[in-house]
Formats: sequence, structure tokens, C-alpha cells
Amino acid sequence: MLKFWLALLLLLNAAVLAWQWDAFARWGHGPNAHREPERLQQQVRPEALKFEVIPPASATAPPPALPDANALPPAADASAPDAASPAAVLPAPASSAPQAAPR
Repeated sequence: MLKFWLALLLLLNAAVLAWQWDAFARWGHGPNAHREPERLQQQVRPEALKFEVIPPASATAPPPALPDANALPPAADASAPDAASPAAVLPAPASSAPQAAPR
């Protein structure tokens, strides 16, 4: 059974390859090379387009100044817990939750 499916897949792949290479074009079947020819006809002077390469911003601008590592904002308190710390996110321990009486 597996040999049958393998042979079928190989046959289908060969048919798609032949279709891509226009083997069936004489019968009117082939890949559609020009999907929207009316758009190509509506172009106005496409040869006049110019493309400029803009250098990366890092090549022309100096690197940004780094902030001083020792300077802290005046409102910052070292003893206050950090909002991003895992302890602030953890739920209360299970021992403090009320437990149901056993039956």
C-alpha cells in the first residue's frame, strides 16, 4: 500500500514539474506567467525610477551617551521591593488558606 502512495506522489510531482515547464501549453494548460497584464500597461515611464541606497544611521550619527550608572533618581528607595521581583507576583501560601473539615 505504501508503494502505491509513493508511486502516486512521484507521478503527481512529475506532472506538476511538466506543467511548470509548459509541457501542456499546446493544449491550453500552463502556468499563468502574466497575472495582471493591465497593470503593466498602466505604468507610466517605469524606466525613470531611481533607487538610492541610504547609509545606515549608525554610520553617520555618533553613539548615544550612556547614563551614569551611579546616578539614581531621588525618589528611588533601595529598601523598597522591586515591582518586577518574583516574590511580588506569587500567590499566598496554601497554609494560610482555609481548609475544609474532613468528613
